[in-house]
Amino acid sequence: MPPRQEPKAFEDLKFITEEGFNRYLTEKKGSQEKLKDNFYYILTFDGAGPRVDVFKKSNQEYLRIAYIDSNYYKVSKNLYIAILNVKPEFRGKGIGTSLYNYFEKITSQKLEVKIITGELDYWTEHEERVRFYTRLRFEVMPKEDSVRFLIEKRLK
Repeated sequence: MPPRQEPKAFEDLKFITEEGFNRYLTEKKGSQEKLKDNFYYILTFDGAGPRVDVFKKSNQEYLRIAYIDSNYYKVSKNLYIAILNVKPEFRGKGIGTSLYNYFEKITSQKLEVKIITGELDYWTEHEERVRFYTRLRFEVMPKEDSVRFLIEKRLK
């Protein structure tokens, strides 16, 4: 299988001081939760929906290593995953799974969500992505155009 092509470069974000990181949190109005040693999960909301960023702290630096961004449709109670991206050197270490599980838990507490959906475009149509979402209990369905997969997970 050829290596997965990236839709776009990972959006790097780095703070070299705790003060800079805290200023970012204040500006974004983000809530911070330290889930593991030196890993911080930051939840923010914009007009479209919730976003969670994962930062790793090393010495005094904070480096974004993963993020998930979404759109929330209140009428249908649908949370649409626009992108879930893990920095390449951190893939295969459970960070994507941990990020998604946190995202589902926290958004379900703050929003009324009945279904989480998304699409895997041609550049993500690889077995590893299908396995990833299947492990997270998503139904993965080929689209009619055969260029994309739909992903869908109904919450109780």
